Amino acid sequence: RFAYREKFVAGKVDRISLGSEHPIIQINYTKGIKGFLEGDFDYQKLSIRVDDRLKLNPFGYTYWVLSAGKTWGKVPYPLLEIHPGNETYFYDYAAFNMMNFFEFVSDYYLSGFATHHFDGFFLDKIPLLRKLKWREVAQVKAVWGQLQNSNLNLQANQSLFYSLNKKPYVEAGVGVENIFKILRVDFLWRMSYLENPNISKFGIRGSFQLTF
Repeated sequence: RFAYREKFVAGKVDRISLGSEHPIIQINYTKGIKGFLEGDFDYQKLSIRVDDRLKLNPFGYTYWVLSAGKTWGKVPYPLLEIHPGNETYFYDYAAFNMMNFFEFVSDYYLSGFATHHFDGFFLDKIPLLRKLKWREVAQVKAVWGQLQNSNLNLQANQSLFYSLNKKPYVEAGVGVENIFKILRVDFLWRMSYLENPNISKFGIRGSFQLTF
């Protein structure tokens, strides 16, 4: 993990990151060795993530994340990339909130998140809403991936999940944050793979959020 000029608040035991004005880069590498500590598979897994906050005064700021990863070797789906879904009523900033749990699996992928916080650019122009200090937010999340036949054929039940071989998965949403200083509500739409069974095309998610 590399964060240029990152700032912290430090205590005797731990420290809390205050972020950086520059992009933060994280790289994870995993090596599985067959036979070592009773390991069953020989594989390698690499993922890269970059995130940053882009200020667009007076229109607020955009928080964006780009990530990519690849798995080498024939492994069962728990060792592949299981794209994070969310079937709860609570908003998860790190997940695809209109995707079901374990719906999509890939052995290599590219994903992107972008959330724009308008900081009241529109709502502050409405007198009745200005006093509430509600803040608008908009977002889009997408992921594209592939699942090679060598890994697909290794799965005992190939109908449990889907691959992203056809097209990217995309969802978008708008919401309001800073409700009573601590609440955020998002209205979300699923934009692709609408033919999959047992999915929701529209959803509402809530979350607690403190902004200083």
